[in-house]
Amino acid sequence: MPLPPAHQRLHAALERLRQFIQQQPDGACRQPRFDTQLFRCKGTRLADYLREVEQSVAQLTAGDGDNTRQQWLAGKVVDQIAALQRECQSQQLRVARERPRHQPNQQKREEYQGYETRLVAMLQQREHALARAETLSVQQQLIREVEQLQARLARCRAALYKLDLLPLAP
Repeated sequence: MPLPPAHQRLHAALERLRQFIQQQPDGACRQPRFDTQLFRCKGTRLADYLREVEQSVAQLTAGDGDNTRQQWLAGKVVDQIAALQRECQSQQLRVARERPRHQPNQQKREEYQGYETRLVAMLQQREHALARAETLSVQQQLIREVEQLQARLARCRAALYKLDLLPLAP
């Protein structure tokens, strides 16, 4: 059975909102983003609020037969979607202390992964140069550099491993 046009528009709006939120940096804020009358959710991430909207839409489309409740829920869903859209569009306008905080472990992980990538490239370059080296002194120098790079790469990978073991900050 096809959905009525209103339900189709609601699901389309919800899908656009979902895609828009996925494109946003969705870190935790210091306090909830919305009033408790609009959202029951106490989370501080946009995805938390999106889940609540999806649950409300599911209740609305299931329909329990009570028209007054359905109308109230439909109005609430429209208000929730509008609030989330405004919040997404105003992210860049927030002052730095009000912007979402990103996971510090994620930032460190990306930094370490960048180091790892560069170290691997340097190691491959030195190994390639070692294979082409003709004199003993150049070979010895390149062997020392390869060993140093391997040690640095091992430390970098150990740091990445430790980060993965640490629990993410709430």
